[in-house]
Amino acid sequence: MPDAKARVTASIQRAQADLDRALADLRRVPASHPASIGLGVHALNNYLNVTEVTVELLQASLRDYPDPEVHSWLAGLRHLTDVMDHTLGRLLHGSSPGDFPLKLEFVNLSALMGRGCEYYRRIAQHKQIGLTLRSVGNIVPVWADRVAVAVVADNLLSNAVKFSRQGQEVQVQIMSEPGFVVCSIRDRGPGISQEDQQELFHEGVPLSAVPTDGEPSTGFGLALAKKFIDRMNGALWCESEPGRGACFSFRLPVRG
Repeated sequence: MPDAKARVTASIQRAQADLDRALADLRRVPASHPASIGLGVHALNNYLNVTEVTVELLQASLRDYPDPEVHSWLAGLRHLTDVMDHTLGRLLHGSSPGDFPLKLEFVNLSALMGRGCEYYRRIAQHKQIGLTLRSVGNIVPVWADRVAVAVVADNLLSNAVKFSRQGQEVQVQIMSEPGFVVCSIRDRGPGISQEDQQELFHEGVPLSAVPTDGEPSTGFGLALAKKFIDRMNGALWCESEPGRGACFSFRLPVRG
């Protein structure tokens, strides 16, 4: 089983790296050559069709499964395929992936971050990095889009592990404040200069700091995360000093 998990983790990491490279290549596609984009959209649409059918089969097969969280995430996967379909359809018109319709519902942020930390803890172990999660007080559900929050969490956790060195620790904390829940991801990496902080959430602007294990970094993830958080009536910000690590935090409302 450990070998199988390691193979799956390695496959996901390769897929993420391929996606990062594809996004970087997409920026270099001339706008005067829409056929090039159209070809890519067609290929991705074929893969998406297979994913949609697979999700439908899973929903049918697990209709009587007793765990409601399984059904919530299957519904989330179905929503994700709708998002991808929308994004592919809009790609030719130059719209942003962050423009898809949101499906707002009550989301257990503690559970979502717990699953994200569990996944990235295995990746962090390969770099001998610790990853801890701490919840302070009673954490109520947030009013948000499950898929969008998962994308934000994945981006921030991925970056924290990317820019941490051997022996360091990534700390995740979730706490309540009036009307909101706040999640903070703190690393002990190289930190972010004031110049970089002014460009953090702009599309396609990679940080001057380099990931510690050669991981790809295109500068798109934080811009997309910021768009998602803004659209869910939340806020995303960074606190950092060069040489002292970085702390990315986001807050989301607890009611619609």
